[in-house]
Amino acid sequence: MRNVKTHQGGVGLITLLIALALGIFLLAGLFQIWLQTRQTFGVQGQLAQLQDSERMALTTMANTIQTAGFYPVYLNYSATPPTTPYTLANSFVQSGGFGAEQFVTGTHTATPPGDTLSLRFVADSSSTNSNNPTLDCQGQTETTGTLVTNTYEILNGMLQCSTDGGNTWQPIITNPVSDMQVYYVIDQLGDGNQLQYMTADQVTNGSYWGKVISIEVELWFNNPLYGLPGQNGQPAILNPIYRIASVNQTEQ
Repeated sequence: MRNVKTHQGGVGLITLLIALALGIFLLAGLFQIWLQTRQTFGVQGQLAQLQDSERMALTTMANTIQTAGFYPVYLNYSATPPTTPYTLANSFVQSGGFGAEQFVTGTHTATPPGDTLSLRFVADSSSTNSNNPTLDCQGQTETTGTLVTNTYEILNGMLQCSTDGGNTWQPIITNPVSDMQVYYVIDQLGDGNQLQYMTADQVTNGSYWGKVISIEVELWFNNPLYGLPGQNGQPAILNPIYRIASVNQTEQ
């Protein structure tokens, strides 16, 4: 009987090593794509949160700044008018760092965390004005006729607001804010024209608080992407300047 030699078929060691190397290379590429996609979604989420915080800060501050100096004079002519009619002098008496008839004040510090800003108005949450009640910086309504003071300050790296003279504070946003600078536009001539930008100490020194017609607020947000490739060594400044609408002695 004739013997027939057979050879076992299969993959050689070298071929197997090459296949494993190629597989690892492809898996590494897929992992890199997954990681970059994950980082991209994370970055987009952080930037979206930052933009939401910027909008929230702008909306809240714009509302309270535009409300500064408000008092519900129309109630003087209602069926049951107040015993003491609403006037600028009656509504804004001297108290809590405000002078008589003054509804805007603040302090200036050139270095972070920066300035403070305080504004006050007379609340109007009556049924007559139920569609457009006056809100404080924490989104609350107050009893009609209540003198409300809103104070903004950077505390613990966050923009916070107090409605009780600084005894308790409520964060407006959670994104870190490193600095707030406030500039007051002065109408020195009393003709309704914006003449000069001043810091709080300059306004105080010139006794111009009664001539403030608009306010500009700068909020310096920390860069949420700090530490990623291509970012600055220090936290960058994002969207620092907010122009707020005019503050008027509004009688509504």
